[in-house]
Amino acid sequence: MVLKGFSKQDHTAISTLGLEFAVAEILGCGLGLWLDKKWGTLPWCLIAGTCAGFALGFYMVWRTAQNLEHNEKTHKRTDKK
Repeated sequence: MVLKGFSKQDHTAISTLGLEFAVAEILGCGLGLWLDKKWGTLPWCLIAGTCAGFALGFYMVWRTAQNLEHNEKTHKRTDKK
């Protein structure tokens, strides 16, 4: 699949989305597990941390997609002039 209208920087941003999502998820799980061990509340902080990590990862993907869409619209406008 060829992504037309995207620069090399855009391709780099797209290729790192999976890694960013995974890191957010792992950090959320790790923080939740650490808090559970500290407070003795297993599995509640782990579940909350996993959900927070998922939400953060999804937000980062969504924000990057919005930025790429904005950049594509901006480049199309300048190409038409």
